[in-house]
Amino acid sequence: MADSDSQYLYFEPLVQKNRLTLSNIQTLAIWATGATSGILGIDGWMGFAFFALSWILISSLICYVKARGSSHLFFKDGIREIFVSSLFGSLLTYILVWTLFYGLVNIYE
Repeated sequence: MADSDSQYLYFEPLVQKNRLTLSNIQTLAIWATGATSGILGIDGWMGFAFFALSWILISSLICYVKARGSSHLFFKDGIREIFVSSLFGSLLTYILVWTLFYGLVNIYE
């Protein structure tokens, strides 16, 4: 019963605004990360390791800087929403930007 009551503690338009802000920050950061790895010429599994480390860093910064360490106040799923919610979509965006910049910069080396 406590779980069904907790869903009414959040004002849905503000939760949606928080999700949109989270998505925008993550997308811009992943674009920058993909461009960086492509320009630096990182390839293979090191590129995926670079993504994993960047994702952990980006999500941690969002949690502690933007959400002030209290993610449960801004999102229904708390910290899980910051770290897991758009992981797969961000990975695909990273691969797209990574290969684009790798091809633009390192194709003739």
